[in-house]
Amino acid sequence: MAYFSDQFLLMRTLPLIPALLALLFLSPSCGKKSNTPNPPPGNAPGCATAVSPASGGFVTSTSVNLSWNAAANASSYDLYLGAGAVAASLVASNISGTSHTITIPGTANASYSWYVVPKNSSGTASGCSGGASQFIYIVINPPAPFGYYVVGYLPSYRSLTDIPDVKFRMTNVVIYAFYGVNGSGGLSAPASGTSLASVITKARANNAKIFVGINDGSGDGKTNFKSMASTAAGRNNFVKQVMNLVRTNNLDGVDMDWEFPTTSDGTDATFTALMKELADSLHRDAKYYLSCAVTAGKYAGGIRDAIRNELFGYVDFFNIMAYDDFSTSTPYRHHSDYALAQTCLNYWLTTRGMPANKAVLGLPAYGRPSGITQSGTVLTYKTILSQGGSSQLDSATVTAGGFTNYTIYYNGQYTIKRKAKLAKDIAAGVMLWEKGQDASDDHSLLKAACDTVGRAY
Repeated sequence: MAYFSDQFLLMRTLPLIPALLALLFLSPSCGKKSNTPNPPPGNAPGCATAVSPASGGFVTSTSVNLSWNAAANASSYDLYLGAGAVAASLVASNISGTSHTITIPGTANASYSWYVVPKNSSGTASGCSGGASQFIYIVINPPAPFGYYVVGYLPSYRSLTDIPDVKFRMTNVVIYAFYGVNGSGGLSAPASGTSLASVITKARANNAKIFVGINDGSGDGKTNFKSMASTAAGRNNFVKQVMNLVRTNNLDGVDMDWEFPTTSDGTDATFTALMKELADSLHRDAKYYLSCAVTAGKYAGGIRDAIRNELFGYVDFFNIMAYDDFSTSTPYRHHSDYALAQTCLNYWLTTRGMPANKAVLGLPAYGRPSGITQSGTVLTYKTILSQGGSSQLDSATVTAGGFTNYTIYYNGQYTIKRKAKLAKDIAAGVMLWEKGQDASDDHSLLKAACDTVGRAY
C-alpha cells in the first residue's frame, strides 16, 4: 500500500512540474529579472514610406520605378496602385526588394496613387493606404528656340535709371540676378535693390524675354544648393516654389547658377536630378525655358565633369562662362581672350557633344589684372573707359584698389565682335555679364555684338 501511495503521489505531481519550474525561474528572488519581456519572434511589420517619385511630383516616362524605405521585419511587399479617383488595387505581390517598375498608359496629366504593404510569416502591416504617395504623368514639350541668343544679366544691385531702354532692346533675354536658395531649401528674393517686378516691366516694354536667375544664398556658393538637392523631397519642394514664382510673375524662364556642383561630393548626381525635375515642370506646357550657367570647360576635373551629357537634353541653352581665366602670379595673361572662347566652344561642342543650338558664349563686361591680387582691382568696362581705356583695345593702364598704374585686361569692341561672329558661326549666341558694366553709348559691347550679327535694336 505504501508503494502504491508513493507512486500515486508521483503521478499526481508530475503534471505540475512545468508550472513549478516556471514559477521558480520567474520568481523575483531568483536570478535576473526584467519588467519588459522580449517580444515574441515573428511580429508583423509596420508600414513603409514611399521614396520615389516624390509625392506630388512628375514622371515623364510610362515606365515608372517606384521605391520605398525598407520596413522592419518585412520579408516582402505587396504593391497597390490607383489611377485618378479609382481606389488603389494590388498590382504586384511578394516583392522581395524595395523597388518595382510599373508601366502606365501614356495619358497626359493622369494622376496616380500608390503604396506598399509590408508582410512576413506572422502577417501583414495594417493602415498603409493612409500613407499613399501621388505622382502625375506629364508629356514634355519644350518651347521653341528663338534664334541667336543675346543674353544679358541684370543684378538686383543695379539701378534701372542707369541702363537705357536700348540696352534692353539689344538683348532678347534678360536674366534678373539673383534669387537665392535659403537655408530651408526654398527661394529667397534679394533683400534690397531693384525689384524683379520693375525689371519685368522694363524687359516687356522692350520686347525682351525675362528669366529669373537663381544662385546659392549661403555665401559660399554651394551649401544651400547641396542640402536642398540631396533629397527628392527637397528638390520637389524647391521646384514647386520656383514654378510658383514663374507663374505668379508670368516669367519666360529660369536660369540656374549653381557654382559649382562637383563629382567629388556627389552633387553631380543631385544637380542632374534637380535640373531634370525642374525641366520637367518648366517644359510641361511648352511655355517656360530653362538655361544654365556652366564652367568654361578649359580645365579637367570634378567641376567640369559634373555637367553630365544627359543635361543637354533637359536644358534649353547653356551660358558658358568663358572668362575669369586669370593668374595672380603670371603677368600679361588675359582672363578672357579670343583663344579662350575657341577653347571653351571646342570643348563643349566637339569633345562633349553639346548641341550647337544650345551653346551660348559668355562675354565679360569687366576687366581683370594679371600677376597681382584680384581684390579691389577688377573694374567694369565703362570704368576702364573713364580712366582712358580704348573701346578698340583689350588692355589699359588704370588705378584702383590701392594699386596705381597697373595693367588691366578686358574685351574691347573688336574682340567682342570676333567672339559674336564665332558664336554665330558655330554656336547659338552670346551672353554678357552684365548689363550695368557696359558702356551706354557707341562704345557699348552689346552694340558691337548686335551690329556684328545683324540684330536690330
